[in-house]
Amino acid sequence: MLSKEKFKELLKLKTKKGRSQKGKFLLEGLRLCEEALNSNWDIESILLTHSFEDKVKGKDFFGKLQKSKTKLIAVKPHDLQKLSDTVTPPGIMCVVKTRRNQMENLWRKNNNFILALDGIRDPGNVGTLIRTADAFGTDGVLLSNDTVELLNPKVVRSTMGSIFHFPVWDEVDLVTILQELRKRNFKILGTDVRKGKKLDSVDYSGNICILIGNEVEGLRENLLALSDELVYIPIYGKAESLNAAVAGGILLYEITRK
Repeated sequence: MLSKEKFKELLKLKTKKGRSQKGKFLLEGLRLCEEALNSNWDIESILLTHSFEDKVKGKDFFGKLQKSKTKLIAVKPHDLQKLSDTVTPPGIMCVVKTRRNQMENLWRKNNNFILALDGIRDPGNVGTLIRTADAFGTDGVLLSNDTVELLNPKVVRSTMGSIFHFPVWDEVDLVTILQELRKRNFKILGTDVRKGKKLDSVDYSGNICILIGNEVEGLRENLLALSDELVYIPIYGKAESLNAAVAGGILLYEITRK
């Protein structure tokens, strides 16, 4: 059973500061816990309500839990509710140790398609863009140091498990990284609705890094200045703009297609 001391410690993981200090985060839901269990991330413990345990007993997942030798902790539903970031807690939660993707992995010779996010604040957009970048076969995602925290619960949930097998470099200085990418023959493609070319008229050959900017303000001027070319998605209806995740998905598809 979950002790009071352990419960207080886990409550701290609901904040960015707590996650940073403790070096771990909370993960909710059967699918995400399965993804974590099947990955090489270190799971400290798994919290289960009795009702959830009864539901999964005899199923493959419960067998995996027992074989993994990860510590299983029974938790009361109202305690799980306090730890949860969702309206209706799914009955299972993992405590996962934080991992940082090393920057040297970015410079591998076979990396040639990178997505970079600049100052994106909506966690759903960031998580969806990571998942979409994974789906379209990019080599990873860069998150600027003013983009929402990678381990924000809504970001993690929106990745739908991609976070556990797909490279993401967070809290990076994009200016420094982009300068290094250019030295390594990457073409930097910025996004700008005012000065960009239509997305179907751009040459996407060679090594590509595509930049997606803040939902309201777009890319910062210094990143626009570092871009070798600017691209935009034409809008034919009356909508003023596209959601950042939707725009990113369209651009990633176009680059992959060509």
